[in-house]
Amino acid sequence: MELVLLVILVALIFEYINGFHDTANSIATVVSTKVLTPRQAVIMAALANLGGAMLGTAVAKTISSGLIDSKVVTVTSEMLVCALLGGITWNLITWWFGMPSSSSHALIGGLCGAALAGAHGNWKAIIWSQPNPDQWIKSGGLWYKVIIPMFSSPMGGFILGFLIMALLYLLVSLFRLTPRIVNLTFGKAQILSAAAMGVMHGTNDAQKTMGIIALALMAATSAGTFDHLPRFFNWLYYPVAGTAVYESFNQLGEMARDGQGLPQNVHQAAWDFRHAAEKNCANAQYNLALLYLEGRGVEVNYRTAAEWLERAAKGPHRAAREKLAELYQKGMGVPKDEAKAAALLENLPPAPEPVNIPLRKIDGQPAEEAAALAWLQERAGRNNADAQSVLAAWHWHGHGGAQKDRALAVRLWEQSARRHHPEALYCLGLLHRYGVEVPLNLPLAARYFHQAAKMEGIKLWIKVVCAITMAAGTAAGGWRIIKTLGHKMVKLQPINGFAAETSSATMIFLAITLGIPVSTTHNISAAIMGVGCARRFNALRWTVVERMVWAWIFTIPISGGLGYLLCRISQWMGWIQ
Repeated sequence: MELVLLVILVALIFEYINGFHDTANSIATVVSTKVLTPRQAVIMAALANLGGAMLGTAVAKTISSGLIDSKVVTVTSEMLVCALLGGITWNLITWWFGMPSSSSHALIGGLCGAALAGAHGNWKAIIWSQPNPDQWIKSGGLWYKVIIPMFSSPMGGFILGFLIMALLYLLVSLFRLTPRIVNLTFGKAQILSAAAMGVMHGTNDAQKTMGIIALALMAATSAGTFDHLPRFFNWLYYPVAGTAVYESFNQLGEMARDGQGLPQNVHQAAWDFRHAAEKNCANAQYNLALLYLEGRGVEVNYRTAAEWLERAAKGPHRAAREKLAELYQKGMGVPKDEAKAAALLENLPPAPEPVNIPLRKIDGQPAEEAAALAWLQERAGRNNADAQSVLAAWHWHGHGGAQKDRALAVRLWEQSARRHHPEALYCLGLLHRYGVEVPLNLPLAARYFHQAAKMEGIKLWIKVVCAITMAAGTAAGGWRIIKTLGHKMVKLQPINGFAAETSSATMIFLAITLGIPVSTTHNISAAIMGVGCARRFNALRWTVVERMVWAWIFTIPISGGLGYLLCRISQWMGWIQ
């Protein structure tokens, strides 16, 4: 328990350092152009960072579950401390020398290095690549989420900065604006662009620490660290979301579509189905396809319907295969193909029951069934919500030597649901929706599904704490880096600052939308370079640029090496197994 709190403390220290280390990202240009004083700029940046940190969680999810393979290495609190210390050390080194390196990449490097050490040198501990065959831009893993964006994002910032600046120069020339009017106009506009940059910085950078804290709480929850705590501390409990969350979204979609326990709303149903379908929930993919075929909540689109059915039919989804075969027979949204239709109808799986309770294993569960049953009973007796939910499914089916006792299964799910375990909430929702072993109660079923669906994101208290910590760090300022970005690299006027901040904020917004943890530092620095080149190529001080680029290149390897070294030392000292 103490170690988990230490991880949270170190993560918040990292967030604070990130705040003052990266303050320059959002205010260097607005200070260097003398639009705002340093004090005014820091206050504005702190408020913008605070607001931005409360928006979105896609990047946090990438950090918490998209880079380290939990099947290869179990992430422990000790490993996370090593990862954070590696990132903090590199941040402080670059801050001292006034170099705008990336806090994001320092954290990712430290995390990957610590995971590699925890896996005893097994490189498979890092999720290198998770290609998405349908939409490559939504692919996952270190390669797609970090390495490619590390180069493409600054390049985009450079090009966009160059183009916006060139366009502004053209407009100034066409309208023959005087320098005084240009400075007055873009001095005011730059306050807005700097505020937007601050919001994007808060949204992008605060999410990394949110992801680390979520990862620490998931690891502690899986290890049973919080099992003995009273219900008052349920806010610390953080089970892995799993498929139950997206099945709950699908159930909510069905209930909204049909007006069961919820007001009828096909548009909300379409949103719920799409959200779950994009996470590979086959039931939601099938239901979304039906909406496209019928034109309910969405416009009729046979081709899109066929695409979703194709995805659903890859698994053992009987209804999806039958509907897709029908489309091939009629040539609706796909070329008419009797052979494909016949192939889809071969060896159809049995139709599932409405109440389909899943069986699964959890980390550490023995392979032999008798030993697994005893292990689950012991952990469930210690109030472990994950074990209670799995054991409930065993008793529901009479699996693995467990006595078939559905009343006991319901009691175990109710105990697990008190800790907001998503699978237990989902199962109770199913039972109440169909009135199996419990009274039929559609509003209660909807509440259970809502609670399970809410377990998808980052918890509110984590968002608030990280937002306040980053804002406090931002208020501390980072004048050393402001001088490098705003003075040493290229001399800036308000129009230049506006172009740089606008292009950088745009690139970061696109990355946040895709859940890519890009470097705010790299983006604003590259945008400033692009703006400088739009004036004239030799406006840049290339010796400063060269130092910055080397800092960028070395950030992930050095912070990764530090994380690895600290973890190996901890293993040698016996602190980590």
